[in-house]
Amino acid sequence: MHITGSVRVAVVVQPNGLVAKAHALSGHPLLEPAAEQAVRKWKFAPGPGWSSNVVQVRFAFNQKSN
Repeated sequence: MHITGSVRVAVVVQPNGLVAKAHALSGHPLLEPAAEQAVRKWKFAPGPGWSSNVVQVRFAFNQKSN
């Protein structure tokens, strides 16, 4: 099964740039857990305080031919 699409993820970032929370808002139900897991591994530039935003994670599968 090759599912492609985008997942919108709400993310809360700590002042040190590490992700504190990631929660899928929309997208294919089978892609949502992978998107949340990927975003939790991201590191953002440090800032003066906690911040929140919505990011989009895109999934695309390329099939190679022999």
